[in-house]
Amino acid sequence: MTLRLYWHPFSIFPRRVRIALREKGVACDEVEIDLPGGATRGDAFRRLNPFGQVPVLEDDGLVIYESVAILEYLEERYPMPALLPRDIAQRARVRQWTQASGNYLTGPLKRWLTRLFTPEAQWDRADQTLAAREIAVHLDVLDLTLADSGDHLVGDFSLADIAYAPLVCELETIGLASLVAERAALRRWIEALRRRPSVAATAPR
Repeated sequence: MTLRLYWHPFSIFPRRVRIALREKGVACDEVEIDLPGGATRGDAFRRLNPFGQVPVLEDDGLVIYESVAILEYLEERYPMPALLPRDIAQRARVRQWTQASGNYLTGPLKRWLTRLFTPEAQWDRADQTLAAREIAVHLDVLDLTLADSGDHLVGDFSLADIAYAPLVCELETIGLASLVAERAALRRWIEALRRRPSVAATAPR
């Protein structure tokens, strides 16, 4: 049975899985669900993910949701090319970054992104200012790390870079270009991510 990925371009996290699949060269049936039409609230989808979120991966009767869990599954199911280092300490650092991306950057980014879906008159400008500051603090941490680590967050290209790619590669298109321009190591990393075929192929259209 072919792998099947349920996703929608409005959701950030499925892109992580789509990048990993392309890095692995794994064929997958990508099913774009009707997210605006409420497909995730329907009984059929809730049987796949009772929390009603994408992405969801199906593999011969096995159903997995949560993007980081899916990334780890794909790494074990298709271990080559490796997206986790062999060294145990580096593996821990990669997992640290995958968790940090969701725990500390996603929240303020979602708050900032409300400006794309609500009339300007309804913006909570104070909260948007606070969200931008929180994003900037996180980008400072990334910039400092990349200044020391080089081209990737941990060693070679890994799940850590994949976890961040959907979050950082579009910062300039959502009104946060200055935050990227001010951080040289971060900017170089983002530019390199965008040139990677798997990231370019999954960029929003």
